Amino acid sequence: MNIKKISYIGLDIGGAHLKAIGLNEKKKIIFAEQIKCPVWKGTDVLIDKLKMFKNLNSDALMGITMTGELCDNFTNRKIGVNKLIDCTQKIKCRKFFFTNNNKNIFKKKPFYKQVASMNWLATAEFISKRITNGLIIDFGSTTIDLILIKNKTCANIFFDDFNRINNSELIYSGLTRTPIFGITNQITIKKKVYNIIPELFSNTADLYRALKILPDGLDLYESSDGTNKSRSNSLRRVARNFGLDYSKNNKSLISKLCKKLVSIQLNYVYFKINEIFSKNNFSNKTPIILCGIGKNIIKPNKKKFKVIDFEDLLYVNSKKNIYASYYAPATSCALLISELK
Repeated sequence: MNIKKISYIGLDIGGAHLKAIGLNEKKKIIFAEQIKCPVWKGTDVLIDKLKMFKNLNSDALMGITMTGELCDNFTNRKIGVNKLIDCTQKIKCRKFFFTNNNKNIFKKKPFYKQVASMNWLATAEFISKRITNGLIIDFGSTTIDLILIKNKTCANIFFDDFNRINNSELIYSGLTRTPIFGITNQITIKKKVYNIIPELFSNTADLYRALKILPDGLDLYESSDGTNKSRSNSLRRVARNFGLDYSKNNKSLISKLCKKLVSIQLNYVYFKINEIFSKNNFSNKTPIILCGIGKNIIKPNKKKFKVIDFEDLLYVNSKKNIYASYYAPATSCALLISELK
């Protein structure tokens, strides 16, 4: 891929991944990448990954959003935002940061509270130009964003993580990186209770892999025990969280426990969908827009709801549109920044 062919680029700098979407001058997606980038190990990791963009044309437009300022190697979010902004300075194109400022959503030098963890809002800003009312579900590796659009405007009330997680706008539960005890501390199957050990023995990637529904190539991190990502090893890791040694004799039970845990995670999202529709008097014709790496796993009842894939709302067809829907905030930043010219 010739980086110089990119005219517009969106970056989403997370704590675990760097996501990038590049458009040519006709706004066709020609570059789409999710890159392992553990910012919590230090900003040198991010600086190294950003070197791939050093040959961008100087007149290219780059829109940047972030959640990586949350990493615990930063004392607070202000320091985190400023350090992440500093990391981008060696990229020699025209850079703007996505903010929650209604009058000027892209700024060269934003106040940290305007840019901290605003990647979900970039998605809202783009989608609100395409639909009148709807609910966006972005199922990512670590979190699930619930984004409400009413009358072509983002109707979410809160902008910081503390209020969002306490007001049904953000669920800290993801497709790959969530420890399974983050879903629940016990489950019941046929009236028998199974308690979960709160240790980092396994994660949600193991659950979805064990059930053979984890999309290929999207789980970029090492397994909890460092062994490979075979289905049997995933079942073995999950078994540890129940105090069991995995064997052929209990394979069926461990598989049922995985299925139950996945149903708990997804049913909570479905509960929130119904709650939001009821609270806002939405009809079943009001669309649910799905995006994120787990978009094909979240499956609202299509007989009850109108479901739209994020990629179906893109301007130009491309073989890379599927990846654009996986990385919706980066895509949204690229498309929104393209409108500045």
